[in-house]
Parts: sequence; structure tokens; C-alpha cells
Amino acid sequence: MDSRELRILKEIEAIAHEEDAAFAERIASGPKLSGRYKLGLALGVAAGITLLLSFSAGIAFGLLGYLVLVAVGTDLLRHRAIKPIEESPLEVFHRMTAGLFRNTSPSVEPSLDLD
Repeated sequence: MDSRELRILKEIEAIAHEEDAAFAERIASGPKLSGRYKLGLALGVAAGITLLLSFSAGIAFGLLGYLVLVAVGTDLLRHRAIKPIEESPLEVFHRMTAGLFRNTSPSVEPSLDLD
């Protein structure tokens, strides 16, 4: 985009903030999953786990539960918001796990002692 287009976009953004700030913030935050979609995901996960845990009644139930969980996970990944890659995937992982698996100990560099 050239500078003229960027200037026009900034003017549109400023007007949107003046007219309806809540709407402008909601648009800037990106798309959200609907409540109905989240309910469907929760029901799919519950059905998948139930089938997976009932594998003792038959191995087919366990396999079907696994396939349901894979389908739900795939569908969730297909509908997630596309965000620009401004931070590394490792940082996203640490943020999602609240730093639980972050290694904070000082790293030890290997050295060769030839004495």
C-alpha cells in the first residue's frame, strides 16, 4: 500500500473510533468463535472422550472416540483466527501454558577440556 492508502485507512479508523469505540475495538480484536460453535466443540470433545474411555467395551469405541477427537481438533484449527506471525510459535506455546514448561535455569554450554 502506498502512503495515500495508509492515510485514508487511518482516517477511517479514527472516524470509527469517534462514532462507536466499542465496535471499533471489537473489529480490531479480530473474529471470535460463536457460542453455538463453542457448544458444538464441547459436545464433540465430551462425546470423543466418552467413546475413548469406553474402549474396554470394544476397541472400535476407542478408535471412534479417537477419530472424533481428531475431527474436533482439526475443525477447531481450521476456524481459529489468522494472526500475523509477530511472535515465535515457542512464545505462543509458553503463553498458552502460562510458562509451565519454560526453562529458566541458566544454560550450560558444552566445552572441550583437552587437558
